[in-house]
Amino acid sequence: MDKDLGSSIAEHKRKALRDLRYAFVTVSTSRFDAELRGERIPDVSVEVARELIERHGDKLVSYILVPDNPRLILEALVNLLERNDVDVVVFSGGTGPAPSDVTVETVEPLLEKRLAGFGDVFRGLSYQEVGSSAFLSNAIAGVVHGKLVFLLPGSPDAVREAFEKLILPESGHVLSIARGHR
Repeated sequence: MDKDLGSSIAEHKRKALRDLRYAFVTVSTSRFDAELRGERIPDVSVEVARELIERHGDKLVSYILVPDNPRLILEALVNLLERNDVDVVVFSGGTGPAPSDVTVETVEPLLEKRLAGFGDVFRGLSYQEVGSSAFLSNAIAGVVHGKLVFLLPGSPDAVREAFEKLILPESGHVLSIARGHR
């Protein structure tokens, strides 16, 4: 790596925002319907996210469960974007090729700045773990109103991989740039 490039990256990371506040949205019709019936199904993905977020020194300030319904997904996002105590919104679920997977199609048009590299790198990392089925994920990320938004597959392993290798190491850095705090 070029020495100047390495020092530039290190400088940006030094200026990265800290103590970030996360919101986690699980998109799952089956889990949502079970909750309506009064059945408690542990959401392993949000627990993985919570553990990693807290270990990183950040906070999970909101958890929302919605079905695969564009109106309810959009409503959850808009409500979270209006909150002053949320910096990063993570959606888990609805990023695959099933007809019911509508998270990406619902959220992507709202992204003011799309971070296309996130999905590319995420699928590359996933390929090392799950092989060719990694391309089934339409994981994306972007910035809306100075907040980061990530769309991930619904599996706990995908959530762990994304948080450990991409989201937690870079969110403060991306937000500092997106908010003009270079």
